[in-house]
Amino acid sequence: MSHGQHKVQEFTTIGTLLQTTQLKFGNPWHAIPSANGQLLVSFPAISSLHCVYLVDVKGAAIQRYGEPKGSQLMVMNAPTGLAMDKHGNILVAEQFNHRLLVLDPSLTSAHEMAVSVDGCLVGPLSLWYDKSRGRLYIGEWDGGRVIVIDHLKDFSTSRV
Repeated sequence: MSHGQHKVQEFTTIGTLLQTTQLKFGNPWHAIPSANGQLLVSFPAISSLHCVYLVDVKGAAIQRYGEPKGSQLMVMNAPTGLAMDKHGNILVAEQFNHRLLVLDPSLTSAHEMAVSVDGCLVGPLSLWYDKSRGRLYIGEWDGGRVIVIDHLKDFSTSRV
């Protein structure tokens, strides 16, 4: 991400720039590749919208999930980290609602993924899903923890 520049840049592990996608709108927080060279991008705040967008190679929005910020299922509050399972389901860390949402690949429906940890999730900010090991890493901002969930096959379950 290039904060304030409305673009997503992809680099190799040694720092070589591979691709830049100039977005037609907003400051992105996090991006992951989707099918067909598209990107899934989280925007904690765009004109008071807190959404996850599917963006084409030219940086234009194709589809979005989210409405003005809040706490209902369709309404997110600071969607930050993103991860994708082998079925194309998208896991979204919602920092200020202290939850994880699972979006279907078409960004038309969602369910909450309950995570059993001491207390509850406190400001989940970042996600990393190691598909080969079935391991999900959740980084908290407010809780100051990295939570590791083992043996997770995909995001279809609502409780881990």
